[in-house]
Amino acid sequence: MKGHEEELEAENASLKTKVEELQVTKTWMLSEGAKLLAKNIHKGPEMTAAVAAVNNAMSVMGVNSGLHSGYAHALKKKTPYADVLLLNRNAAEELDAAVARFDSLTFSVVEDLPKLINEPLSEIKKALFFASGGSLKE
Repeated sequence: MKGHEEELEAENASLKTKVEELQVTKTWMLSEGAKLLAKNIHKGPEMTAAVAAVNNAMSVMGVNSGLHSGYAHALKKKTPYADVLLLNRNAAEELDAAVARFDSLTFSVVEDLPKLINEPLSEIKKALFFASGGSLKE
């Protein structure tokens, strides 16, 4: 009987340790892990490729629009250069500001995850599905 009791106590201690480890893991995942994941996605090659593709397509459209506008202006010769439509003397600064905003981008859903540390998995799932606009199917 005493051997069985000691066995149960050892199993109980082991289970307590596992629960504590799981709580530490959950805390890290919701506070640091999710931020690290978002940062890796944000800085990852897939995001870079997607943004570059959109940027390149926008650049081509901008160049085409600029060429069209310049050609039309050259034909008319009525508008002073400074008044040409689409001419933006602040374009470089605006691009730098946009890049800075992109580089410092944070995701509210990730920032809010640490608030869920003491919540059960069902509530964490609800919060994540709600943030993505999806619905939780259990």
